[in-house]
Amino acid sequence: MGTLDRLKALLSHDIFEQIDNHQSDLTEVRLRAGRPVQMVWIGGEALCGAPLDPEQLHAIVTALMDYSYYARESELNQGFFTLNDGSRVGVCGRIARNGADCRMTEISSICLRIARSVPGCADGIMPAVDGKRGLKSTLILSRPGLGKTTLLRDIARQLSEAGRRVSLADERHELAACRMGMPTLDVGPRTDVLDGCPRPLAIATLIRSMGPDVIVTDEIGGEGDAKALADAARCGVAVAASAHADSVEAALARSMLRAAIREGAFHNIVLLGRRPGEIRQVLELDGGGGTWKSA
Repeated sequence: MGTLDRLKALLSHDIFEQIDNHQSDLTEVRLRAGRPVQMVWIGGEALCGAPLDPEQLHAIVTALMDYSYYARESELNQGFFTLNDGSRVGVCGRIARNGADCRMTEISSICLRIARSVPGCADGIMPAVDGKRGLKSTLILSRPGLGKTTLLRDIARQLSEAGRRVSLADERHELAACRMGMPTLDVGPRTDVLDGCPRPLAIATLIRSMGPDVIVTDEIGGEGDAKALADAARCGVAVAASAHADSVEAALARSMLRAAIREGAFHNIVLLGRRPGEIRQVLELDGGGGTWKSA
């Protein structure tokens, strides 16, 4: 059963009618204790139904976690957990601290981002990613929730279908949504997925073991990412990745991204717009030193 079908079984009739009305363009469902359900779709949003009481919210979250809170504890302590279809559930609530350790003890709201394949959404940038000059490493930038992961998924699919050997470093289980080791979302026929492995280790392992033409990974920014991406570039392996930033300047203000860009890990930067899936600008490296021009 898919995430939306599971939600419909857990929510009241008037709310799942809204889900049916926006089945194809629903992007987020936000549940808050003591508040109505918030539906967010491309171009709009609405509050639906009666306020959820804390017991209702707890029952819904527990069901989404397959009734195993402790199996999700390491993810929850990072502020999210991922469903079997790649949809991510961000969580807020009460944190208990024990020295440097933080543990989520009570959940008061969740933001469920719907994962889906959108074949063709990367058409506009594919000439920059794999054009007449061959594969070019590409970094996708935007604020959260504007389609970076969906775009990366279609880049992987298109490169794979074009004959490229693609490897996915899918640390958060969102790009391919593997179940029993097999992707449940379309990432292409020549794509290998390393699921749940920390990104720097995954990138190094994939280079050694799978001989990829390109590595696809999302939400870079952690410690060790810059070195792993620079090592991939030195090995002649292209990278397609995403990060949170609303401009090149904002990306360069983050030390890891600045290091990766200045060490030549990327040839292109794709800036997404203010609406999900909207491509604002494609930039390419103009010589050295991190200077960019329109592609």
